[in-house]
Amino acid sequence: MSLESQVGPNEHILWSGTKNKKVSVMEAIFNPLLPFALIWGLIDLGFIFMATGASHSHSSASAEKSFLGFLIPFFLLHLMPVWLYLGGVLTSAARAKNTYYCVTDQAVYIQHGIFNTTTERITYQQVISVGTHQSFFDKRLLTGDVVLKLDEIVYAGKQRTPHQRDIKIENISDYENLYQTIMQYQPSFATGMPGNAPRDMRSYMQQYNNSPYDNSPYDNENNDRRW
Repeated sequence: MSLESQVGPNEHILWSGTKNKKVSVMEAIFNPLLPFALIWGLIDLGFIFMATGASHSHSSASAEKSFLGFLIPFFLLHLMPVWLYLGGVLTSAARAKNTYYCVTDQAVYIQHGIFNTTTERITYQQVISVGTHQSFFDKRLLTGDVVLKLDEIVYAGKQRTPHQRDIKIENISDYENLYQTIMQYQPSFATGMPGNAPRDMRSYMQQYNNSPYDNSPYDNENNDRRW
C-alpha cells in the first residue's frame, strides 16, 4: 500500500518524497562506528593470524581441526561490532529506497522498513518545535533534514508520563521549503505563540479527557496542574 493512499480523505498533500540514497549510503559508511569497527576488526584479525600460525607450528592435524572448530565460531561472534557496521552500510541504500515521506495540511506521514513496513502519522498538535539539520554530506550534495520535536504521552500501567522525541525527514533536497511549510501549519507558529511545553502539553492532554484513568496531571475542570 502506497503512503499517499493512507492519507485521510479530508487531508491535502502538500509534499511527498524519499531520502537521497547517495547521501544515506555515505552517512552509513562514514558514521561514528567506523573507527571503532576498523580497530576492532584489525585487532581480531591479528589474533586470528597469530592463533592459526601457532596451531600450524605446534599441533597435529586433528588438534588443529579441533582448535579451528572453536576459533571460527568464537571470532564470528567476537566480530559482531564489525558485522553490525557492515550490515548498516550494506542495507543503507535499501533502507533509503524504502523510506517515504508525505506531508499534508494536518499531519506528517513516514513509512519505512525493508522486510516489514511501518507507517507513522504525526499530527501538528504533537509538534512543539521544528528545525533543520545538515550533515557534512548533506552540505556537499545540497540536501538536509527537517527535525520535528514531539510531545507525547507514555503509558506505564495507569501512569501517564510526558515524553519528548525527535523525528527526522532525512536527506531531502527541498528541506528548507518543507521546513517553512510545516511551520505554517504547526499551531504554535501559525498562531504566533511559542511552542513551549505547558501550552502544548496541556492541549495534548485534553485529548485524553475521556480516558478511564483518573490520575491525569491536570484537573479536568479548571485545567490546574496536580503535580
